[in-house]
Amino acid sequence: MDCPSCDKSLNCETLHGQAIDRCPACDGIWLDESELWAVVRQAGSTTPPAMAAKPCADGLSCPRCNGSLAPMNYAHDSGVMINRCMSCRGIWLQSGQLERLARYRAGTPAIRSLENAMAAEIRKSDRWQSARRVLRSRLLSGIVVGFILLIAWLATGYSYGVLRLASGLLFPLVCIWFPDAMGNLTRRRITHPSHPDFLALAAWLVLLTVGVVLLIRWL
Repeated sequence: MDCPSCDKSLNCETLHGQAIDRCPACDGIWLDESELWAVVRQAGSTTPPAMAAKPCADGLSCPRCNGSLAPMNYAHDSGVMINRCMSCRGIWLQSGQLERLARYRAGTPAIRSLENAMAAEIRKSDRWQSARRVLRSRLLSGIVVGFILLIAWLATGYSYGVLRLASGLLFPLVCIWFPDAMGNLTRRRITHPSHPDFLALAAWLVLLTVGVVLLIRWL
């Protein structure tokens, strides 16, 4: 990756047990959002007493996904403005900002409590995003549908019935593959659109129910 500030190639390093990318020219640091809190916590005990930090820059592009780097007030009220990618959520720290973050965190127990709460929220969000990826997985749902059709063929040996079953499973499969679009279609019939994740979950329940029934019948 290239430095968003000076376009130099970033070097991979390990900082306080976390993998980061550092610019050899401007000393900027790129790291994942979940890694920021660990680095700041570990940096607190080794922070120099004073270091001038560059102000938060505008108009920078993410070195990972080329998205927009937007200014963010660390811990909401720290006054330390850092850059975060709006797409991949990566963090860009300019020279001296890490030290300012560490000194801010070491300020009061209330600040440390707030930061720990934010870190816990990020971990919770990461777990939920992983669950959503599984819930909307096209590959996994396609494998499950293929397995259901195979069981139906083995249980009945009736090709026309298998084709009818395949056409019946098409709707829940579409709800898993395109949950956002299917949720918006309900605007015409009800006041609010259906939540896409609920639609995908309901579709999974239909697929699993059909699969269990056919498996029991085959066995």
